[in-house]
Amino acid sequence: NVKNESQLSFGVPLECLTDVLLNYSSSIFDLSTHQGKAASALSNDGLSGFLCFENSDLVLERYALAVLNASVHFKSSNWGRASNCHGFGAPAVRTTCTNDTITSLVLGIDVVDQLGTIPTELALLSNLDHLALRMNVFEGSIPSELGLFPRLASMELWECGLSGTIPTELGSISNLSALALATNGLTGTIPTELGRLKLMGLWLSENQLTGPIPSELGTLESSLVTLDLNNNTLSGEIPSELLALSALRSCTLGTNNFTGGLAPAICTV
Repeated sequence: NVKNESQLSFGVPLECLTDVLLNYSSSIFDLSTHQGKAASALSNDGLSGFLCFENSDLVLERYALAVLNASVHFKSSNWGRASNCHGFGAPAVRTTCTNDTITSLVLGIDVVDQLGTIPTELALLSNLDHLALRMNVFEGSIPSELGLFPRLASMELWECGLSGTIPTELGSISNLSALALATNGLTGTIPTELGRLKLMGLWLSENQLTGPIPSELGTLESSLVTLDLNNNTLSGEIPSELLALSALRSCTLGTNNFTGGLAPAICTV
């Protein structure tokens, strides 16, 4: 689409960015989309042109964060300046880099200026080990693509206004040790797939989760230290497998609809 391409007024060679980004989105020439707005921003930011030729993975990281910015607009940000891990928008977005790649992404508290979704493009941050978007209001559900993080150890999405179900794909994040999804509007059941992980902390309180506690959580016997399922609509018997959670130090199961079963002594029911 020649008209849309010319509207972008690319400040870096068009073929450089398109070669990198078109593998991930066909919408980068459509300025009505978050992807198009992000591509246009990168084309004129003065840094992506250099990175495009040096390391295309870093361009993908900038693109992922630019799509997030286009989706929600941050209240306070020096977006685009060449600082703070390649200029990813401090102070609203705090990033930590190791060997020039983003390993931690933390949003400031209440920095989202418009209601938007968590973009699937965040999964392009392939070296991320810490993701914290907590205490910011989004709309929609948790993208299943967040289960593609190969190195993520901690995910904090509590008090984010999220709805929908907990993606089963989160059970594929083999390094995940802390999952905090409390105080949202999440529905459906707790995925059995979470039992595959080596979780140390699982916070799912103050949602609208239903069904039983998966017995598969009992496989976390040597790792799970904190379990918080308080204030949901969980039902059925508390599975006896939870008695095997020998590392458990904090456990809250209250304000649910359990009909029996024996909880670990440390749990409040």
